[in-house]
Amino acid sequence: MAINIHKSKENIDIEEALGVIWTSLQRNEDDFEKVSETIEKGVSKNITNILLEKNFIIKEKNKIKLTDAGEDLGKQLTRRHRLTERLLADVLDFNRQDIEKIACDLEHNLSTDLADSICTLLGHPKQCPHGNPIPEGNCCKNSSSKIESIVVPLSKIDIAEEVTLSYIVTTNHDYMHKLLSIGLVPGTKLKLHQKFPTYIVKVNETQIALDGEVANLIYVRK
Repeated sequence: MAINIHKSKENIDIEEALGVIWTSLQRNEDDFEKVSETIEKGVSKNITNILLEKNFIIKEKNKIKLTDAGEDLGKQLTRRHRLTERLLADVLDFNRQDIEKIACDLEHNLSTDLADSICTLLGHPKQCPHGNPIPEGNCCKNSSSKIESIVVPLSKIDIAEEVTLSYIVTTNHDYMHKLLSIGLVPGTKLKLHQKFPTYIVKVNETQIALDGEVANLIYVRK
């Protein structure tokens, strides 16, 4: 596990354990002994006692329960983990078999503000690539009136708007190379000239015609 230089190993273990507990409770798995065995096997041997001492969890009639502080940390870690998986799978095109470990390494390094920025960029996704629900953040609650996605499909911008190409969503490498060869590379400045009957964008001094399907695959930063 990668260690955040700003966090001690104990603090990372606490976050990791609370994330496992939060997920277990969402599945109605609340047997104290079973959950404790899981986190001590997967995180560290003494982690249950540390969580009890720090009042992140309580034992009630052989059931494990999260305190408010434990609930918040566990939920936020789960949110950061699943948003990172979504980013790796959807934007960076990582193999889905690899994203779990990478997300585990990165989840401790994200602040709440950065997680909200990723969530906003991705359009406030509801599920991770594995189909598990992503806990809602403040950015999701405010998205309809206050927060706008910073990266959107080319088809969603206005005529004459100037944007920067962020990424292209396609797993077809031949098609990707074709788009790159005509100047559509990340970081390129674009200006949309028309949407109908075809999309026409200006790249430097060159005008490029694109059909609607392609315009939906090209994501740009406003």
